[in-house]
Amino acid sequence: MIEDWFNARVPARDLERLLARLSDDFSMVGIGGMRLDKPALARFFASAHGGRPGLRIEVAELAAIALPGDACAVRYREDQTDAAGLSTRREALAVLVIGPGGELHWTALQETSVGG
Repeated sequence: MIEDWFNARVPARDLERLLARLSDDFSMVGIGGMRLDKPALARFFASAHGGRPGLRIEVAELAAIALPGDACAVRYREDQTDAAGLSTRREALAVLVIGPGGELHWTALQETSVGG
Protein backbone atom coordinates (compact mmCIF):
# COMPACT_ATOMS: atom_id res chain seq x y z
CA MET A 1 0.00 0.00 0.00
CA ILE A 2 2.93 2.36 0.62
CA GLU A 3 4.15 1.92 -2.95
CA ASP A 4 0.60 2.59 -4.15
CA TRP A 5 0.44 5.68 -1.91
CA PHE A 6 3.60 7.23 -3.33
CA ASN A 7 2.38 6.45 -6.87
CA ALA A 8 -1.15 7.82 -6.17
CA ARG A 9 -2.66 4.46 -7.19
CA VAL A 10 -4.85 4.76 -4.10
CA PRO A 11 -6.87 7.90 -3.40
CA ALA A 12 -5.69 10.40 -0.79
CA ARG A 13 -8.84 9.67 1.22
CA ASP A 14 -7.29 6.22 1.99
CA LEU A 15 -4.78 7.77 4.39
CA GLU A 16 -6.72 6.52 7.42
CA ARG A 17 -6.77 3.00 5.96
CA LEU A 18 -2.99 3.15 5.62
CA LEU A 19 -2.52 4.52 9.15
CA ALA A 20 -4.90 1.92 10.62
CA ARG A 21 -2.12 -0.63 10.14
CA LEU A 22 -0.05 1.19 12.79
CA SER A 23 -0.56 1.04 16.53
CA ASP A 24 -1.35 4.33 18.28
CA ASP A 25 2.10 4.30 19.90
CA PHE A 26 3.91 3.49 16.64
CA SER A 27 7.36 4.96 16.11
CA MET A 28 10.04 4.46 13.54
CA VAL A 29 13.60 5.48 12.87
CA GLY A 30 14.17 5.81 9.14
CA ILE A 31 17.39 5.68 7.16
CA GLY A 32 17.97 9.37 7.83
CA GLY A 33 18.14 8.65 11.56
CA MET A 34 15.06 10.69 12.47
CA ARG A 35 12.45 9.24 14.83
CA LEU A 36 8.83 9.64 13.71
CA ASP A 37 5.77 8.88 15.81
CA LYS A 38 2.40 8.08 14.26
CA PRO A 39 1.20 11.72 14.01
CA ALA A 40 4.47 12.77 12.36
CA LEU A 41 4.29 9.86 9.94
CA ALA A 42 0.67 10.76 9.16
CA ARG A 43 1.76 14.30 8.26
CA PHE A 44 4.56 12.92 6.10
CA PHE A 45 2.24 10.56 4.22
CA ALA A 46 -0.40 13.27 3.78
CA SER A 47 2.16 15.55 2.10
CA ALA A 48 3.78 12.76 0.04
CA HIS A 49 0.71 11.30 -1.71
CA GLY A 50 1.68 10.83 -5.36
CA GLY A 51 5.08 12.37 -4.67
CA ARG A 52 7.19 9.54 -6.09
CA PRO A 53 5.60 8.43 -9.36
CA GLY A 54 7.26 5.32 -10.74
CA LEU A 55 8.52 4.17 -7.34
CA ARG A 56 8.84 0.42 -6.90
CA ILE A 57 9.32 -1.22 -3.51
CA GLU A 58 10.53 -4.81 -3.31
CA VAL A 59 10.72 -6.71 -0.03
CA ALA A 60 12.87 -9.83 0.33
CA GLU A 61 14.63 -12.03 2.86
CA LEU A 62 11.77 -11.93 5.36
CA ALA A 63 12.50 -13.62 8.68
CA ALA A 64 10.00 -13.82 11.52
CA ILE A 65 11.22 -13.64 15.09
CA ALA A 66 8.93 -14.88 17.87
CA LEU A 67 8.51 -12.53 20.81
CA PRO A 68 6.75 -13.12 24.14
CA GLY A 69 3.05 -12.34 24.34
CA ASP A 70 1.05 -11.16 21.38
CA ALA A 71 3.98 -9.79 19.38
CA CYS A 72 6.50 -10.75 16.76
CA ALA A 73 9.33 -9.09 14.89
CA VAL A 74 10.04 -9.29 11.19
CA ARG A 75 13.44 -8.65 9.66
CA TYR A 76 13.55 -7.89 5.93
CA ARG A 77 15.45 -6.22 3.12
CA GLU A 78 13.71 -3.48 1.17
CA ASP A 79 14.82 -2.19 -2.21
CA GLN A 80 13.30 1.02 -3.55
CA THR A 81 13.77 2.05 -7.17
CA ASP A 82 12.51 5.38 -8.49
CA ALA A 83 11.34 6.28 -11.98
CA ALA A 84 14.87 7.28 -13.01
CA GLY A 85 16.21 3.87 -11.97
CA LEU A 86 18.00 5.09 -8.85
CA SER A 87 17.90 2.47 -6.10
CA THR A 88 18.26 2.44 -2.34
CA ARG A 89 18.48 -0.61 -0.13
CA ARG A 90 17.66 -0.85 3.53
CA GLU A 91 17.56 -3.52 6.18
CA ALA A 92 14.57 -3.21 8.46
CA LEU A 93 13.28 -4.68 11.68
CA ALA A 94 9.58 -4.25 12.43
CA VAL A 95 7.79 -5.13 15.65
CA LEU A 96 4.14 -6.09 15.26
CA VAL A 97 1.48 -6.69 17.90
CA ILE A 98 -1.80 -8.54 17.60
CA GLY A 99 -4.80 -6.29 18.11
CA PRO A 100 -8.03 -7.24 19.89
CA GLY A 101 -9.59 -8.43 16.63
CA GLY A 102 -6.59 -10.58 15.72
CA GLU A 103 -5.16 -8.10 13.22
CA LEU A 104 -1.48 -7.18 13.20
CA HIS A 105 -0.43 -3.60 13.93
CA TRP A 106 3.05 -2.18 13.39
CA THR A 107 4.35 -0.75 16.66
CA ALA A 108 8.00 -0.08 15.80
CA LEU A 109 10.20 0.07 12.72
CA GLN A 110 13.95 0.54 12.50
CA GLU A 111 15.52 1.03 9.07
CA THR A 112 19.20 1.08 8.19
CA SER A 113 20.58 2.07 4.80
CA VAL A 114 22.87 -0.59 3.32
CA GLY A 115 24.84 -0.98 0.11
CA GLY A 116 23.43 -2.95 -2.64
